[in-house]
Amino acid sequence: MSYRWIDQNPPLADLAARLPADQPLYLDTEFMRERTFWPQLALVQVNTAPEAAPAGMADQGGEHIWLIDTPALDDPGALRELLAQRTLVMHACSEDIEALKVFTGETPARIRDTQIAAALTGFDLQCSYQRLVRELTGTELAKDATRTDWLRRPLSESQLSYARDDVVWLPQMTQILTERLTALGRLGWWEEECDRLLRNAVADVDPALSWRQVKGAGNLEGVALARLVTLAQWRDAMARERDLPRGFVVRDPALLALAQAGPTTREQLAGLDLHPSLVRRDGDTLLALLREGEQQTPPAALPGPPDPAQRQLIKRLRARVAEIGKDMGLEPEILMRRRWLEAMVREPGSVPEPLTGWRHEPIARPLLEMLS
Repeated sequence: MSYRWIDQNPPLADLAARLPADQPLYLDTEFMRERTFWPQLALVQVNTAPEAAPAGMADQGGEHIWLIDTPALDDPGALRELLAQRTLVMHACSEDIEALKVFTGETPARIRDTQIAAALTGFDLQCSYQRLVRELTGTELAKDATRTDWLRRPLSESQLSYARDDVVWLPQMTQILTERLTALGRLGWWEEECDRLLRNAVADVDPALSWRQVKGAGNLEGVALARLVTLAQWRDAMARERDLPRGFVVRDPALLALAQAGPTTREQLAGLDLHPSLVRRDGDTLLALLREGEQQTPPAALPGPPDPAQRQLIKRLRARVAEIGKDMGLEPEILMRRRWLEAMVREPGSVPEPLTGWRHEPIARPLLEMLS
C-alpha cells in the first residue's frame, strides 16, 4: 500500500496526538464547487514526513502519506486538531485554505506556498505543481484526474494515485526551494508573501462591497450604481443562504440590466429578458430592492481605464519593472501587479500595501523616483 486511507475520527485523532507539535504538514485538498457557494471538501492529502527526503528519494513507500476521506468523518474535530497551530506546506493554496476553513471552522495558523517560493527563485508566478515536480525532481506526473468528481465514492485507482502524488514530492521540493531562497537572501520574502496570502484568503468580504465583484460595475454611476449596490448585497446573501454560486442566483448581466433599467413592475421585469424562474420566485423582492436602492446615496464610481497620458506612463513603468526583474532573475509579475501600478499612477506618491515590504527597495523606490 502506498498510502494510508482514513475515514474515521479515531485514527485521525491518534495521528494528531503522535506528531510533534512543531512538525510541518505537507498538504493538498480536493474539493468540489461547481454548483455550490461553499467549497465541498472531498479529500485531504497529508504527507507527515518529518524532514525532506534525500534528493530523488521521495516517500514512495507511503509510510507518511495519509488520504483523509472528509465526507466520511462524523465531525471535523479530529482534522481541526491535526491542522491546528501547524505550518501547512501547500502549492497554489488560496482555495485550499478556504475549503479547509469551511470544513473545520478554523483558519490555518501558518502556510508556506511552494508556488510562491518557486516564483521567488525565477519560475513564473503560475507555475503548476506538475511542472515544478518535473523541473526540480525530473519526475513526470499524470494529470488525468485533475477534473473528476472527487465526492463520488469509491474513488478510482487513478484518482487515488493522483491524490497521493500531489503530496509525495512536497517535502523534497520544499527543501530545494528553501535552500535556493536562503542562498538568494529571499527566505524572508517567502514568509512575507505567504503571510499576506493567508490573510487575504480568509478575509471576509464586506457584503456592502460585493457590487465591486459584478463584471461591468465600473460602467455605472449615480442611481444605477446605488441600485446595483443593493441588488449585489442581496445576491451575495442569497448565494450563501441557498449555497449556490452567485451566478446561479442572478447572473452579472441580469444584475446590470436591473440596475440600469430600474423596472417598477413585474411586466417590466419580464421585458428585461430575465430568467422566468428568477421573476417568478424573486420578482417582488427585486422590485423592493430597486426601490430601496434608489433611496440610498451611491458610492463613488469605480476608477475608469487610464487616460492616454497615464497609459504612456504605465508603459514606461512596466518597462522599468521588466528591467529590474531581469537583473534579479525574477518574472515581472512577482514584482508588480498591474493594479498596483495603476494605483501608483492614479495617486502619485501612494504605495499599495504589498509594495511596503520586501518590494519597497528594489521596486517601489525606483518607480516612485520616476513618478516624482
